[in-house]
Amino acid sequence: MFLSAVIPLSPLAPAPAARFYGREAHALFLDLVRRADPALAQALHEPRGDKPFTVAPLPCPERSRRTGEGTGVGVRVTAFEPRLAQLLAQTILPNLPREIRLGSAMFAVGAPLTDRAAHPWAGAASAEELVNKWFQAEDLTGFQKPVRSNRADRVTLEFATLTAHRQIHRNILFPLPAQMWGGWLRAWNAFAQPAFEDDLIARVEQDVALSRYALKTQIVDFGEFRAAGWIGRATFNYFSRERALWRVLNLLADFAFFCGTGYKTTQGMGMTRRVEG
Repeated sequence: MFLSAVIPLSPLAPAPAARFYGREAHALFLDLVRRADPALAQALHEPRGDKPFTVAPLPCPERSRRTGEGTGVGVRVTAFEPRLAQLLAQTILPNLPREIRLGSAMFAVGAPLTDRAAHPWAGAASAEELVNKWFQAEDLTGFQKPVRSNRADRVTLEFATLTAHRQIHRNILFPLPAQMWGGWLRAWNAFAQPAFEDDLIARVEQDVALSRYALKTQIVDFGEFRAAGWIGRATFNYFSRERALWRVLNLLADFAFFCGTGYKTTQGMGMTRRVEG
């Protein structure tokens, strides 16, 4: 199971000067996991290896598609490894503390949201569902809701928090298709089935191109350091006529909702979702 949950927060006192609480949200999540499964928390804390989760503070209110009302600020967590996703759904979310601290700010905790209708950054899926969606359909005319485009040969993505590729101790401040699909592919192959061949990345370099974008560079303050990246929207076109390739590219673009894009996705960066383009 892949799970994305939004934990609504209400400040208990005027918040201090705005800062990006990515590291604090990461520490909060690991503490919640530790309370439920200390051994798993220790494994997640290890510096090596791919991480089967993302964490991000939500800096801006969203509106529910069901009620039209603001859904407030909060912390978004995703899990895309079965054991962690099950722990999150069955143990962590039902037993959240009433209050939490992010940095020096205290917040009251609301009921967690896991339904896409309740919050656009919440939702659940499974590897089987994504595979069936793209590999058992007779055509390629559907995107995951709420996207209404009938084009499967392109994808538009929103990068809601600072996003960057990391290369030789520096951030690359522009979305590069091979790095994006390569990161999603590594996460999928590490935690989901079926595995896809690594030669997909060579195909992305050859057959996927950025066709339009509305992006801006931004710097966020993590407290002990600052990082640069991009936010905004970008559309990518698939130029290959091979439908099997389209299917894998679309599946991985859907999976990006759970695994994020690029660098430091466990500390708030790289929140990604498919949107209508």
